[in-house]
Amino acid sequence: MDLTVVSVGGQGDQKGEYVALRAKEDCNLSGYMIFDETYKNDGSASNKHRHVFIFPNWTVKKDEYIFLFTRSGKNERGMTQKQTPASYFYWGLKSSVWNEGGDKVHLIKTASATAFKVPSVA
Repeated sequence: MDLTVVSVGGQGDQKGEYVALRAKEDCNLSGYMIFDETYKNDGSASNKHRHVFIFPNWTVKKDEYIFLFTRSGKNERGMTQKQTPASYFYWGLKSSVWNEGGDKVHLIKTASATAFKVPSVA
């Protein structure tokens, strides 16, 4: 995988919450997704994923940071405070994602995908 999760910041604060990633190689973010893990009442992992972010067709360079903010905003390129190249993405959610103990960030890259249009119910 060409990306790695570095940190989660601002947990529980929709306006400041973000996931930070870093590119290990030059790559395109198309096909990468981030989602959270939810839990059943007994504490075991459920099969329900409430929050899924699919990255757009966007190229990043090795060592570039990628920040995914929970709030709304405009995707853009920029620099970190330490003047390292960065890309900023916005999920557009109205509530925080990383707001419970034990939350996990899952980063996956799909190798291929297919879709099937479900016919309308009569």
